[in-house]
Formats: sequence, structure tokens, C-alpha cells
Amino acid sequence: MAWLLVLLATPSAHARKGDRSPAHPLPSPEFSLPGGVFTSNLMVRVESPVAGARVLCTLDGSEPGDSTPPLAGPLTVTNSVLLRARLQLPGKGLGPTRSETYFLLDEGLRNFSSDLPLAIVHTAGRELSRDRKDPAAFRLMDLNGRRVSLQGPGSYDGRVMINIRGRASLRYPKRSYTLKLVDEEGEDRGESLLGMPSDEDWILYAPYPDKTLMRDALAYEISRNMGHWAPRTRFIELFVTEGRARLSREDYVGVYVLEERLKRHPERVAIHKLSPGETDEPSVSGGYILKKDHVDRGYFGPPDLLGGGNGMMSSSSRNGFPTPPGGFPADPAGFLPTYRSNTRGRDTSDNGPVGSSSRRIQRRFSDLPGSLTAPVLRDAEGGARSSYSDEEGNEYLEHLEEGFATGVHTNQLYYVEPEEDEITAVQKAWLKRYMDSLESALYGTNFLDPAAGYRAYLDPRSFIDYHLIVEVTKNVDGHRFSTFYSKDRGGRLQAQPIWDWNLSFGNCNGKQGWMPERWLWPQLSDQEYLYFRRLFEDPDFGQAYVDRWGELRSTAFSATNLLGRIDAMTRQLHESQGRNFERWPILGKGVNPNWYVGETYEEEVNWMKEWLSKRLAWIDAQFVPAPVVRRVRGKEGSVGLEWGAQAAGELLYTIDGTDPRSPGGTPSPSARKGPGPQALSQGSRLVARVRVDERWSPPVSLAAE
Repeated sequence: MAWLLVLLATPSAHARKGDRSPAHPLPSPEFSLPGGVFTSNLMVRVESPVAGARVLCTLDGSEPGDSTPPLAGPLTVTNSVLLRARLQLPGKGLGPTRSETYFLLDEGLRNFSSDLPLAIVHTAGRELSRDRKDPAAFRLMDLNGRRVSLQGPGSYDGRVMINIRGRASLRYPKRSYTLKLVDEEGEDRGESLLGMPSDEDWILYAPYPDKTLMRDALAYEISRNMGHWAPRTRFIELFVTEGRARLSREDYVGVYVLEERLKRHPERVAIHKLSPGETDEPSVSGGYILKKDHVDRGYFGPPDLLGGGNGMMSSSSRNGFPTPPGGFPADPAGFLPTYRSNTRGRDTSDNGPVGSSSRRIQRRFSDLPGSLTAPVLRDAEGGARSSYSDEEGNEYLEHLEEGFATGVHTNQLYYVEPEEDEITAVQKAWLKRYMDSLESALYGTNFLDPAAGYRAYLDPRSFIDYHLIVEVTKNVDGHRFSTFYSKDRGGRLQAQPIWDWNLSFGNCNGKQGWMPERWLWPQLSDQEYLYFRRLFEDPDFGQAYVDRWGELRSTAFSATNLLGRIDAMTRQLHESQGRNFERWPILGKGVNPNWYVGETYEEEVNWMKEWLSKRLAWIDAQFVPAPVVRRVRGKEGSVGLEWGAQAAGELLYTIDGTDPRSPGGTPSPSARKGPGPQALSQGSRLVARVRVDERWSPPVSLAAE
């Protein structure tokens, strides 16, 4: 019989040494050979260090029990196998389980190596599911120098619980997975993977329609550089096997991203743990994680190579936006006219493809087969359910993740931390009251009051940063789906962390996502674009947005920094992307919802780089540019400041370090008008802005020498 293995949990120290544990009167069995990766057949003996004890052993990863036949002799291993063994002795019951995996390579993999870490998932014959977590084995091999071999040492060997993850991504044949590291008893086992902080919950993310393979990892890095937690990531190459045979190239599934799962954790979303018994102030005030997401699960049909795409081309686009600029502090010329009907038309702009071999894919999100927007129904217990039909008309009902609708604007939110089955009724009621109070304050007449208005309930900086990263990357799912909010004990609501960024940096043929020009947010409804239209009615919130843009353009949004990181990731993926696209031959093909289709990996990356450069330049042009100030030497060695060439507008500045713009947007009483050289005395500081109509530039500040 052919047996398979892909990795298994390294036994705990007491199991390795055979020490007796208070939970088990017997020691663990002894293996003549530790698990690992091999190229030839093996002889393995599993023996008892206790006289009279029988060895119970399974070869499919299941837990040995009283009904398991005792082992009669040594095992000949000719294929990969996952061995789990424990002792049985009358009067003392069963001892602890010890697992070892013996992974035998097919001839075609004996010389396989990579310049990325390698990982193997072995399900011991189980077909993985989205709705059920199954036990499996996981082996991770880190780089030893510049390369790693499948026969190299494992940096992690252990048991996991695994399931398929995703929603729309289920239309693709390359699957993403959720991993929970567990010990021999099935308890959570926190471990550091590839240098990331220790935890038991991880994601194996499968980039597929993103043919650069890097959009999620890049966006998370940008967010971290902005000062927020976002998942740490590592590129790997992955094998997944379900059968009982030698590991072969057929088990190779391509380049993946090993990343941290979004959760409360001191090294992840660092908020207080809210226990069920904490029902009074101040403890009941946090910590919470909420999300705004799809209200229906939808049906996307069976997976196929193109994800439902058909490769046809179109330049169709909505003609105009549903709303005008409002209080958004950008040039009104950057907005399309508003439309007054649901009629779709062609975009009249001449924004053509970026790059020499660009193509546009016909289908929009609304055209995807089986992607149905379903009404939210209620079951007999009041729980939300989604009704949808597949292409053959079969109706399905699914429970949604439990959450609540706010009382003022009926925004649907879902519980993440604590989870729905852990959060108590008192905590649910408190959280809903808080969100209702936030909305009442935000949409009330005193919403600008610092004590009674919206600032008492939400953190403006986090909302500004979230909005900026959505717009810079033009993530078409931003605001609408996978939008997370956190609230710590005693703190305000934060719009963080970010999650799910594959339909960004031009990688979408809907919502004008392929265009480096135009804002994304005006295309969204108030239910999708939560709170921001009202927030931008506060002129100081809008100015803080402009000022933050000016600050980030020299750091996290620096074109030099961003393009440099893309180049670095491209070099990192240069070798492995070739194997990935041999496994998934989609280069040169339109995968839903691609707009641009490059013939090569290099074309995909170069198009994204050009898109990003144009995007940054276009956003720059929407705001009043900051004044350019330089130091000049005056007579007798005095130091002054001189203005460079300015765009249209009025230059205002102070020399006492205060802002020339007063709260609300009027010039400060101490503001002076420029331009012209300005001498600074010792200890003074100049702060300058440019004003165009009611819009202000970011500030420039320089101190006297």
C-alpha cells in the first residue's frame, strides 16, 4: 500500500525524551528514525520503552485509539507516510501520541531547490474544505544561505488545522488556506514562522489574478511604513498533497504568501483582550475588532483557469460620478460630472492603456457569471441569511457572520474580536450603543464640537491614512469590503488594519480601477463609503488629509521608495515566478477581473510601476502644491529664506512657528503675505502655506540657523 506524508509536528520535548507526564501515566513510543525528507525506502521501528505495553500506530494521520490494531513489527516505508503512535497498557490506559512524518520524494523532485522558503501541506488523504477545518501536517523549510532544498532541514514541522479560505477567489483553481498550528493534543501551538512573531494563526495566501504576485505584500508594507500594523509577509513556494504517494511535481501549487492572520495579539492588532465577564465600564469599552464586508456570499461557479473571464476587450466605463466633490479638499477639475440616472456610457476621457502591450478585459464585476447580489433575509431566530442561486437555478441559504446594523444609518458591521460565539449580549449592546452614538455625533448639528462631536468617538488620523492608501493604490474593494475597524479599551474607533489588496495598483476592470487618473471614492454609495462624505465637511479634517499627503509623499508614498521596493520584490520572485506560471499558465491571458494583460511577468510588473508613477503624479496635481523655500545668505552672514517659483495662489506665512491657517480655514491673524525674501532672527521658525480659493497647501516649516 502507498502511504503519503508531507510533514508532521515535531514532538514536544517530553514526548521526544519519553518522560512521563501528569496527563499520561505512560511515556510516548520510541521511533528508530526521526521524520524527515528522504529519497529511498526506509525501515522504521516504533517500540515501547515499557515492558508489556502495546504500540498502536496509524499511517493516515488519525489518532490511534483502543480499536487501533497493535503494531506487529518494523514498518517498510516506500511512499510518504504520516505515522502517529501511542502506547497502550492494561490498567494504565493510553499514553501520549507521538507523530513522525517520512516524506519520500519522486525522482523529479530530488534536485528541487529554490531561492524562496519552501513549504509542504499534507492532508493524509483528506479533501480540504472551505467550511471545515481538517487536521494536516505542515513542513516549512527556510533558506540556508541563498537557497533551500526540499531535503533541507525543516524550520517548522508540526500538525495544523487547515481549511480553504476566500469568497470570490474560489473561482480560481489556486486556493488560499487558513492554518492553525496545533500540538499533539490538538491545542493551539504558537510558533515563529520565518522570523515573524510567534502565533498559532497564519494564512497561506494564493496570488492569482495579481500576476505580479506582490500587490498584497506591497500594500501591507506601505501601511506598516505609515505607522499601522498590517500583516507581515514572506514569499514561499508551496506543495499541497492529499494522496498517499511520493511527493511529485504534480503537488506543486506555486508562489504563495505566508502572512499573519488579522487578529487581536500584542504583535498584531494590539488591543486589550475582552473576556466574557467584563461587562462594566471601563473594561467593556474594548478591545473590539469589527469589519464591513459582503452581505452575501454569492455563487461564482466552479473554478477555472481564467476565473470566469473570456478574454474579450472593452473600454466601457461609467460616465460620471454619483456625487460631486463636496468638501473633499481637491481640485474640482479632477472630478467627472455627476450623472442623474443609472445609464451606463463610455468614458469620454482619452486615458488609454499604460504600456505597449496592454489589453482591456470586457467583463465588469456586475457581469461575472453567478455573482449575484442577494437580499438579506432573516431566519426564525433573527439571524442574517443570504439567499442566492447557482447557474442551474438551485437556491442556497447560508448563515452570514453575525453582526449588527447601526441604528442611525443602518450600516452593517460584523464581529471579529471577540468572535460572534464569544461576545456576550451585554458587550454587543455596549458596542452597538457606541457606534450609534458615533453616528449621532457625526451627523448631528454639533459634529465639529471636540468634546461632543465625532472626534470624541473616532480617530481622524487613522481614517485619513486608510482613505489615502485606498486612493493611492486605487483598491476597488476599499471602503466596501474587507474593511476593518478596531477599538481599544478607553480609546476611539480606528480605521485599521488594512486587508485584501489584490484588486489594486490598476489590477481591475471595474470602478475605473485600471485608470491612474480619477478618484475612486465618488463612485461609491454612502453605505459603501462609510462616514467619509460627512467627515470631509469638516474643513480641518480635509486639511489634515492634505497635510498628511504632503508628509507621506517624502516617506511611505515616495515614488523612489515604492518603485525601489517593487524592483526588490521582482528580483526576489524572478526565479520562482517562472515555476508559478508553468503551473498556472495565465500570462498573456485575461483572468477575471484583469484589465491589463501582459505577455510576460516583466511586462506585468513594468505596467504596475508605470501605473503607480502616473497615479502619484495625478494625485499631486489635485492638491495645492506646498511652497518651495530655500535658505540664502544675506549681508554680514545673516541667514534668510527665499521663495521659489509658486503655482497660482496666495502665499501666507508666519515667523513665530504658528500655522498661517486658522482652524476652519481662514488666515491666521499673525499670517503675513509673500512672496519675497524673509530674514529670520535667532530662534524664530517660518511656517508657510499656499492658498488657492478655499484650499490650502501642505505646510513648509524651516527654523532659523
